[in-house]
Amino acid sequence: MIKQKTLRTRRLFRKNNRALVVAMDHARVFDTVTGLKDSNHVIRTVISAGADAILTPYGSTIQAAEVLGNGGCWLSVDVTPETVVPIVETAIRLGVDGIKVEVYPWCTPEDDYFKRFSGTDSVLNAVCLAGECQKWGIPLMVESIPGGWPNTEMRTPEKVAAAARVASETGADFIKTFYTGDKKSFKVVLDNCSVPVLILGGPKIDSDRAILEMVHDAMDVGAAGVTMGRNIWGHANIGGITTALSEIIHNDASVESAYRLIQ
Repeated sequence: MIKQKTLRTRRLFRKNNRALVVAMDHARVFDTVTGLKDSNHVIRTVISAGADAILTPYGSTIQAAEVLGNGGCWLSVDVTPETVVPIVETAIRLGVDGIKVEVYPWCTPEDDYFKRFSGTDSVLNAVCLAGECQKWGIPLMVESIPGGWPNTEMRTPEKVAAAARVASETGADFIKTFYTGDKKSFKVVLDNCSVPVLILGGPKIDSDRAILEMVHDAMDVGAAGVTMGRNIWGHANIGGITTALSEIIHNDASVESAYRLIQ
């Protein structure tokens, strides 16, 4: 199934092995849906502006079929050992190019945002999913959240790096995790992770320059791309910020030249 995985990966990443992924799976679990009322409008805008792929839950993925064009699609899922096979079968039927799941290293059930399972459970669930994805040649991205979403105190550079390594050991093909704030500490994350790493966008950032600087610095030390949500679809100029990010990711544009594309 290596050839199938290669074909799917080529739809998710460009020839430089980098990608700009627009994360649109917030409505799957969170209440931040204002900017995603018309998900197809967002998809049309970001794909035409230079995004490589979208990240969506089941419903939005089905609706996106008519507007995605040549863009790639990651399916965002939750998983238990019992649901691994039907989830992968559904992904194949939908025709998506990859699957994304979250893991929460060192998270207790009491700390978990959704009170579903412990960090150990989430890692084991990802291992089960990785095996099935490998069987069918489907790329797997594992999003690593040390301590769970509410536990922001655990997002130190050391914990982010360790959690990314834990996620990579599940059998993931790609890791999605936090940018640690500076190039030196993020290089530690990359050096200790056995597969390519994409940074997540995190909470809404008010400064366009801060968004662009974060992405520029991450790419400068070897990130494979960005999986960003509300800082794109929640932006006043969705197309402009998408193009600016794409220029940094794929053409090594400076922050200044990218910033001008938003104005």
